[in-house]
Amino acid sequence: MTEEELSQILLEAPPGSFSLKVDGQGRLAIPREWDRYFARLDEKEFFITFEKGWLKIFPRKVWFKQNATAFREKSEEDYEDWSITMQHYGVMTGFDKEYRLTPSQTLRTAMNLKGAELIMMNHQGTLRGMLKTDYEQRQRDAEAATNKQQSRPDGPRML
Repeated sequence: MTEEELSQILLEAPPGSFSLKVDGQGRLAIPREWDRYFARLDEKEFFITFEKGWLKIFPRKVWFKQNATAFREKSEEDYEDWSITMQHYGVMTGFDKEYRLTPSQTLRTAMNLKGAELIMMNHQGTLRGMLKTDYEQRQRDAEAATNKQQSRPDGPRML
């Protein structure tokens, strides 16, 4: 698959967000629309990690591209810090028979995943998820910031 083909498929990842209930063993049942998307990528392995409150699921091809970009663009010290975090929580895994992914024990413990509910969404062809309570708080904060901008006497600032 060429870079251009990969970029096009990444743009076609399912939009929007969805709620995902984590089972008692910490496994994530991925929705069918994402199953079809990953099939288009011809992807069977995934790197699951945790960063800044987000559980991140990278298709293998995308993870290697992300890691190579970080290696090229970050300073040696920044790359090392980023890589240590990603590798500490990360695990390369595939789907089980029931189309579930299992994050590392370290990640499951850090996020207290067993039985939790996550809000998952597309981010540049990858899945990102946050605990529902944390996500709802961030959403309230973002809405408050937007409302504050819109109620400015001189109108909202344009980007």
